[in-house]
Amino acid sequence: MAGGLKTWRIILLSILLALSNWEHRACGSSPQVPCLFMFGDSLFDNGNNMVLATDVKASYLPYGVDFPYGSTGRCSNGLNLADAIAEQLGFENYIPPFGTGDCRDFMNGVNYASSGGGILDTTGSLLGQRYTMDLQLYYHKIIVSRIAKELGGADVARKYLGHCIYAVEIGYNDYLNNYFAEGYNSSKIYTPEQFAQLLVLTYEIQLERLYKEGARKIAVFGLIRIGCMPSYIQLFGADESSCVEKLNHAVQLFNNKLQKVIAKLNANLPVAKFTYINSYEIDSENYTDLGFKIIDKGCCEVPTGRIPCAPLTYPCLNRDDHVYWDGAHYTEARARIFAKRAYKRQFPVDALPYDISELAEVSNDEADGCSTCGRKIL
Repeated sequence: MAGGLKTWRIILLSILLALSNWEHRACGSSPQVPCLFMFGDSLFDNGNNMVLATDVKASYLPYGVDFPYGSTGRCSNGLNLADAIAEQLGFENYIPPFGTGDCRDFMNGVNYASSGGGILDTTGSLLGQRYTMDLQLYYHKIIVSRIAKELGGADVARKYLGHCIYAVEIGYNDYLNNYFAEGYNSSKIYTPEQFAQLLVLTYEIQLERLYKEGARKIAVFGLIRIGCMPSYIQLFGADESSCVEKLNHAVQLFNNKLQKVIAKLNANLPVAKFTYINSYEIDSENYTDLGFKIIDKGCCEVPTGRIPCAPLTYPCLNRDDHVYWDGAHYTEARARIFAKRAYKRQFPVDALPYDISELAEVSNDEADGCSTCGRKIL
């Protein structure tokens, strides 16, 4: 009996410590920008897929084992990359998902990211419902109209939005749940070079649409080394580099073309402040130097040939030693380190022309004089 009480005291203490950490995060200084809008896939998804008819959702333990509210749709043991970026920018609360947000939430920003979503509308079509990039932009247009109504007009809203940051990371699923996946014919139609060109041309149009809705400070994340994700090493077999080079080569083609598009958008769109976050470079850090000990295996139990954690299984206890939580997604520990480097670059090549901290501070002449931009809206 005494042993049982001791165990429950330990559990209760752990819960109180977790809630204390949450409250500490929620009581920081004012955010550096008035709002943060996030677009993407499962690396950013913080609950949108929970309301969709799809099996691609982190709706069960051990997902969220280190998160105060448990499994909330994040493909992580705790925070995901979107949360860590918001935290770096000083937001008191994490950006609400579009699918579960209410009318009071959108002024500080919205997260539209959806697991399985891609640049192409066909990407992830075999997975069930998901918010494609086009659909995320459509929903953002709705939110922009609500912000205009809240602030009293489109002109005031445009100035307000011009001070906000937009973080966009998408494209993984276009390769992993389209080009290199069974059931899709993209690889039969396009060479890797042609497919990368198709993606980037489509993406460019989507980023222009975002600009037309008032976005001016836009951080576009390149793709990480998908060939080094544990599940894809298992599926395709590692090369001499210990990763799947054909996958990494494909995303490098995409990343190289995307960098050129970012420069083009900055040159052609008035007062646009697009920046490229070099995720591939950041993902190439020496994990051992960062303190990670396990880089090729997820922390949770992943069935053979799958990516998600097996439901209701016990994850590893040394979670901060792992780069990957499941077969393809970072642990909170890795997401935090990644976000810090995207926010404040370690090397010039990490972000071009701005890192996220610089993007927050860069002047936007079009938005100057916005009387509502500095106010804190709850």
